[in-house]
Amino acid sequence: MSDSHGSTDTTGAVDTRSTYSQQGHQGRPRNVVLYGESGVGKSSLINLITGCDAAKTSPDALACTTTHAPYDVTISGQCFRLWDTAGLNEGSEGTVPAVMAERNLTMFLRGLNQEDGVHLLIYCVRGTRATKALQTHYKIFSAIIHDSKVPTIIVVTCLEDFRPAMTEWWHKNKDELATYGMQFSGYACVTALKDEPAESPDIHQRRAQSYEDVCKSILDHCSQTPHKAWGIDTIKDRRSFLAILLQKLARLVGRAHHEDALQAYLP
Repeated sequence: MSDSHGSTDTTGAVDTRSTYSQQGHQGRPRNVVLYGESGVGKSSLINLITGCDAAKTSPDALACTTTHAPYDVTISGQCFRLWDTAGLNEGSEGTVPAVMAERNLTMFLRGLNQEDGVHLLIYCVRGTRATKALQTHYKIFSAIIHDSKVPTIIVVTCLEDFRPAMTEWWHKNKDELATYGMQFSGYACVTALKDEPAESPDIHQRRAQSYEDVCKSILDHCSQTPHKAWGIDTIKDRRSFLAILLQKLARLVGRAHHEDALQAYLP
């Protein structure tokens, strides 16, 4: 079942979704924002959670998401709105140039702050990526995450060949992540490969386990109340807060055009 936001009720799907019972839930969907570098599988992860090809995916490293797209989903009777965001690391040659991605992110955060707020952040990373390299995008959001206390989970993708079990990635790397200053409320280690009939039983089992684990992590850690301040409670001057945030974005993305984005954001 779909609506203008691509709404999907996963509780009506087949056996991999049968673990979650129907529970009544009132009110608007809670906002779950997925972020990370281009090509880590954010769109594929959304398709895994929704149980259909709702989000466009790409087989290469360039992003196929050019804006911030919402996808509504029901998990265990609870309503969530998953936000697929454009990667910030493509530079001027990618589908989403860095300056445009920076500007889009600024406007996107402004919109959520003025409306329903944010209930959960999901940092998507590739399991094949060196752990130190994961700092870049984590730092982009660090000022927001730590000040507003939005819960954040890490979802590690592309682990279909990781042995002996996908969750071993977390146990192997969690201490090193902490050493680099990355702290998470929860985690899920997954494969988001399409559920193809020709795939091996092992891949089918890993995909089913991936769905169960990521849904459980969302249910366990998504805040019941929205976070809307985005650090303004500790940084009183709104203009100063945005200037600091955009300076961080420009420095980490490798662009120096944050002043234009700031003027576009502020009334």
